[in-house]
Amino acid sequence: MSGIMKNATVNVPAEKAEETKAEKFIRLGEYRMNKAIDAIGRIENLANRSAYDYTSEQVEAMFSVLESEVAEVKAKFTATKAKENTAFSFGNKAE
Repeated sequence: MSGIMKNATVNVPAEKAEETKAEKFIRLGEYRMNKAIDAIGRIENLANRSAYDYTSEQVEAMFSVLESEVAEVKAKFTATKAKENTAFSFGNKAE
């Protein structure tokens, strides 16, 4: 190795290289949420009956998947680490 990877943050702006985990969460969270809101807006455009034909079953299928994905992501933010707090026990003493 000839020192090419000497400093991995050479091309990273100073503000990103020094940001905290909380700052990174806010920066990426805002960016990704705005992208998600834009994508939902594009889904909304599909409701235009003069441009599209669709059944209630198709609409239900779309929103069922969308709601399921949102619930799955939300659960990851509220998940507790129950496995770390559990201990095994037979429940009674040996006789």
